Parts: sequence; C-alpha cells; structure tokens
Amino acid sequence: MCDRIWWAENLNDSVSISTETNIDNQGSDNPCRLPFEVLRTAVKPRNGLNSLSYNYKLGYPENITPEFLVFFHFAEIEQIEPGEIREFTITLNGLKYGPFTLEYLKPLTTGPYKLQVPEDQVRFSNNATSRSHLPPILNAFEIFELRPLPHSPPNQTDGMLSISILLNAIGFGARML
Repeated sequence: MCDRIWWAENLNDSVSISTETNIDNQGSDNPCRLPFEVLRTAVKPRNGLNSLSYNYKLGYPENITPEFLVFFHFAEIEQIEPGEIREFTITLNGLKYGPFTLEYLKPLTTGPYKLQVPEDQVRFSNNATSRSHLPPILNAFEIFELRPLPHSPPNQTDGMLSISILLNAIGFGARML
C-alpha cells in the first residue's frame, strides 16, 4: 500500500466542525480506510447555505487531457435529531452522483469517479437535496492522477499520483499508511 500524505484545505464559504468521538473504520469493507483523525473533522457550508464547492486548477499544457480517479470521504460527526436526515448529491465536472445519506459515526466513501479533464480543472459541489434537513458535509477528498508508464506491463496501480486533501484540520499533516 502507498503512503498518503494529507494536507488541510479550506473550501469557500465553509466552517470547520469536529468531534472527539472515535469513528470505527476497521469493521468497514472500504479499502480506503481513512485514519480516524481525518474522519473526525469536516466542513459544512457557512451561514445556512446548502452547498459546498471547490475548484482544483491543474496547470497542464493544452495538448494533454489528464485522467483522474476522485474519491469523496464522509462521516456524520454531528448528533442529528430523530426524524432528521443529511442527504446530498455530488456534482463533479458537470456529472451528478447520489443521493447519499450519512449515518452517525459511520464512514462512507464514494467513488472512484473516473474523470478526463480537458478544461484544466477539477470542479465539484456537494449539494443538499430537497429532502435533507441539514446542509451537506465533507470530511476529505482524494484525486489520483492516472499516468501511463512507458515500458511497463499494465497494472491498475501503476502510474497513479495521489493528492489527498483533509478539509480544515489545521496542523494535521502526518504521513498515513
């Protein structure tokens, strides 16, 4: 397994939330298995907005259209009143996924979403549905750039460059296995 280095990033018009409660991801069949430090922090929209958004500028030459795999990571870290739900969709470079509903302290990873990026940026928004009583949250996302390796037999993990982003967890930058 490859190392993943997480760094903090701020989304526009978002506020940080966190919990001290442990989130058990060991029982999960999720191969991503994020560190509990990553899952204990999240962002949600500021001032009652119902959407989070982010643009990641790539900076590639015009004649290259890179491919990426994108993962989104969630864990409900706020106690929700009985009868309320947090439900949202994800729009990634114009393609809509979901809806997704979170359960308290239970990790959820969506993806991988394979993406070609001719316009030189990865854009996403995380939007509350009309059924949702609460705004969306996001704990972390990862972007894996797919690169062909010359003179190498094909292997799904060859040529992947990872960008792992932890949202709003100031001071957390440890290497994770």
